[in-house]
Order: sequence, then C-alpha cells, then structure tokens
Amino acid sequence: MNPSLTPPFSLLDGLEPEGLRRLALQGQVRYYRKNSVLIHEGDEGMQLYVVLQGCLREFAMSQDSKPREITLAMAGRGDVLGLLALQGGQHCASVITLGPAVCAVVSADSVRVLLQHDPGLAMVLLQRALQRLRLATETTCLALFSDAYSRLSALLQRQQAPLGASLPSASPMTHAQMAQQIGCSREMVSRIMKELVQGGYVVREPDKLYRVCRRLPARW
Repeated sequence: MNPSLTPPFSLLDGLEPEGLRRLALQGQVRYYRKNSVLIHEGDEGMQLYVVLQGCLREFAMSQDSKPREITLAMAGRGDVLGLLALQGGQHCASVITLGPAVCAVVSADSVRVLLQHDPGLAMVLLQRALQRLRLATETTCLALFSDAYSRLSALLQRQQAPLGASLPSASPMTHAQMAQQIGCSREMVSRIMKELVQGGYVVREPDKLYRVCRRLPARW
C-alpha cells in the first residue's frame, strides 16, 4: 500500500450520503497506482467503482489515424464510476488514475440486488449519473461549438471554483494535461497560457497551480 494513502479502516469515514457508504461496504477495497486504467472504452461493464481516495480522469479517444483524447470529467472521493454496468452495455469512455487511488469495487449484480431493497441508494446513483452527464454534455458542447481559447478559459475558471463538492480540488496540470482536458494541441495551450501570463491575467503559484488574477477576456 502506498504510504500516502489512508489506511483501510478509515476510508469510509465521513462518506456521504449514507447510501453511498452502504454501497461501498458491498465491495472490495482496492488500491491503484498512478496511471492505472480502471475502465477501457468499449469493454462490457461488470462492476462499479466508488472512489474513496484519489483523483481519476474520465476520457474518450478518437479512432482516427492520429488518436486524440478529450477529458469528459474528473472524479474524486464520493464519485461512482462505471454506472453503465447496471445497463449491461459497453463503456463509452475510459477511466485512468492521475495518482495513487483507492476504490471500493462492487459487482453490478450485487448493486442490482441492493437497489431492490434500497430506494435511497437508487436516488444517490441517479444523482451521480446526472452530475456526470451534465459535465460530459458541457465538455462536449465546448469542444464542438467553441474555440481553444474559450475551452481553456472555462477550464481555468473551473479550477478556481469546482462545480460540485464531489469533485476533487484543483491540482497542478501540465500544458499537455490541459490539452487533453480541452481537446486541442499542447502547443496551442502553451501559446495561449504564455500570452495570458504576460498580460497579467494568470499567474503561476509556487505549487505550480495556475491562478486567474484578472477577469479573463471574452475573446482572444
């Protein structure tokens, strides 16, 4: 076990709502290293993952000759991944850990049985699914209908004020990671970030996290 991770006996402490804790208790606690792929796009769903610790990235990849990635959502403690397993279909996105992580892994069959006797848990999972649908929809709309600067601006502002309590707090990202998040090239991100820093709109803190210090221009 990675020494930076919380011991197993305290992983469920404070996990809310209560239905989520009941779900996690049905599973097996597993520890993952950085860059571990938990879910592969196209694979048949067999289990759900309740995130107990760490940060994970949900992403989709193009199938052309030059594969490109786009980040659909970030996941942290209290998020539930792999909900499509309840439908019995294929996963439409992949999930990878961004650092050491811990999840309670619950079989889809166990969840179905639990849901028959726990309508409160059904509401919890529905809320989690709708949150992830909203984030994925917003990301897709930005990717399709806005330019690289607008997508990068939205990313920087999300890092200042996370959209939901279940999302992990902002962490430093390289220009390559930003490019993955918004679906453009690293070179494009580097150029825009250089101009934003020079213009005094963004500063890079000692912890390497970018902070917006002035209202970002509507267009660049």
